[in-house]
Amino acid sequence: MASHTASKRAEALFLLRDGVPHREVAEQLGVPRGTVGWWRSEDRRARGEEYRRPTDCPRCAERAVERTSYSYLLGLCLGDGHIISKPCQHHLSVYCDARYTGLVAAAEDAMRTVLPSAATGRRSRNGCVEVKSYTQHWKCLFPQHGALFTGALDALGITWTVLHRDGKPYNISVARKASVALLDLHVGPKY
Repeated sequence: MASHTASKRAEALFLLRDGVPHREVAEQLGVPRGTVGWWRSEDRRARGEEYRRPTDCPRCAERAVERTSYSYLLGLCLGDGHIISKPCQHHLSVYCDARYTGLVAAAEDAMRTVLPSAATGRRSRNGCVEVKSYTQHWKCLFPQHGALFTGALDALGITWTVLHRDGKPYNISVARKASVALLDLHVGPKY
């Protein structure tokens, strides 16, 4: 492993503090990007600066969500979707009939509008298309396991049930025809 001079490190930190991206600093100084990132991390720690990863999550960034796309996506998620939580990210999946290509495109567009930086894609299944997106922030926007969500359903008069897996609650379901129709009145139909 090559060692770098203190002056090279100081020059890198000067450029980074001036807003130059890691990649450009690494190329300009001829050092690996990982080294530049490490120097920045150590510099922040030494100055007591807490790093906060930039986010486009409306809830975390305390800004308004694009309501039309959010409402549409909420309806899709409640009807034919789910969120799977993993240690570092959450997966939002919505299943669409493969014959309705407009629905598939609209679902993907809604995901990208609500959280533009989230990775989004499609996966063909037997007769359907899974539109899937990965980010740490889907649970910020769709707190389906909490009292906020079920309280809103109760206030709207929508019947819901708790689904269990291995004896533990894991999801909220709105499946009765009348309740789905009532939900559609509030968030709009899925097609």
